[in-house]
Amino acid sequence: MNIGVLSDTHRNREYLDNAVDWLVSRKHVDNLYHLGDDYQDVQGLEDVWIPVVQVPGIYHPAYRDGSMKPTAIETVLGLTIILVHQLNKDISDDDRIRADIILHGHTHKAELSLSDGLLIMNPGHLKGPLDKNMPPSFGLLEIGESSVRAAIFDLDFKEIESLKLVRSENGLYRGY
Repeated sequence: MNIGVLSDTHRNREYLDNAVDWLVSRKHVDNLYHLGDDYQDVQGLEDVWIPVVQVPGIYHPAYRDGSMKPTAIETVLGLTIILVHQLNKDISDDDRIRADIILHGHTHKAELSLSDGLLIMNPGHLKGPLDKNMPPSFGLLEIGESSVRAAIFDLDFKEIESLKLVRSENGLYRGY
């Protein structure tokens, strides 16, 4: 299963639409995950006929007043994926224990890390040409029965960083 991972679009529909178009047409994603800021940006993506799962960011009123849960949990081919905007504020130790993959935004810095079988991905931002001294980027998860590939791309659709992981009963680990 292929999943497009987007975050911190901040009302930049041009960058969002470019990334989604490439993810749908070139990578044939099955789902899109949006990690907040801004929640309403994904409205209108129904035209691509791809399910969208999203969490609110810090600017969403329901996030601020606590009336909307800050996380979403998805199960994909037996892996537990937690979506969140602010990693350090809204993820508990229990979340870290039960998750195989945590996807987050907020910092606008694209990152991939693997620690004790837990993959953590921040796809970066699609806010503008440069934000917090970081260029725009987005992510792709390719989840198979025996492996996971996580990659981050720039808006020229060049791969910036990737991890190829093997699945085991004890989590994910670097493999091939």
